[in-house]
Amino acid sequence: MHWDIEAFDNTAYSAHLMDFIAEQIGGEGEYAVFVGSLGSKTHNEWVDGGIARQKEKYPNMKLVADKQETKDDSQIAYQKMKELIKAYPNLRAVQTSASTDAAGVGQAIEEAGLVGKIVVAGTSLPSITGKFIASGAVQMISFWDPKLAGIAMNKLAMMHIKGEPIGDGMDLGLEGYNKLIARGNILYGSAWVDVTKANLDQYNF
Repeated sequence: MHWDIEAFDNTAYSAHLMDFIAEQIGGEGEYAVFVGSLGSKTHNEWVDGGIARQKEKYPNMKLVADKQETKDDSQIAYQKMKELIKAYPNLRAVQTSASTDAAGVGQAIEEAGLVGKIVVAGTSLPSITGKFIASGAVQMISFWDPKLAGIAMNKLAMMHIKGEPIGDGMDLGLEGYNKLIARGNILYGSAWVDVTKANLDQYNF
């Protein structure tokens, strides 16, 4: 392998999600985390990175319970969230990982009449979670654009073929790929896409 280009570093991405959550709740309160699988390297990196960010920057926030495993099933996420609401009446926020988690969590929040009381942010798609963003039950979802990632990969391949310099800080001229971080032969962008109620109508997938 000559080069590997990634949309983002998982730790930076998870810190971004936690920063958003902390801003929404004023940097204090109880929160929970969801993963699709306890064995998923990516989901655990997103959650562990968020927890590390919280401990580093937001000492007045507190993680409650263990990681909630949902098996990538929105109905399991829904049931787990119902249990958390009952067990932790002061719960202020949730960070989710599987694409289906935020939808299940949002459904439980709506049914409990807690829209606006609990902040939800995590990885999903508008087609899955959009209605809960529109209702205010979920505040933000994030993802990466595979089309843009493909263009970035092709640009990098052409640079390699032409013998052009490749390394830290380079700019591919694409949103999120304009200040790449190099670690060995892996390049990381910051190409996450955030969707909130304000820009939900721009995304139809």
